[in-house]
Amino acid sequence: MCPGAHGDVADLTGAHTKRRQIQNLARNGIPHTINAAGWPVVMWSAVDGSAKCPPEGDGGWSSNALRSAA
Repeated sequence: MCPGAHGDVADLTGAHTKRRQIQNLARNGIPHTINAAGWPVVMWSAVDGSAKCPPEGDGGWSSNALRSAA
């Protein structure tokens, strides 16, 4: 395993270059961002299942006044 975060993403994707890691993450639908150096960054919660799901419903904005009245 490569040291550091690049090694973790390399283990996850099986790729060792920026371009191949980004391609693999996108192809598999794994949420990620690109840091200032151009390397993909993956949140642990994206792969370990600890990410919280958004609340059900329309997800739109609603007034606190309306919420308390309901």
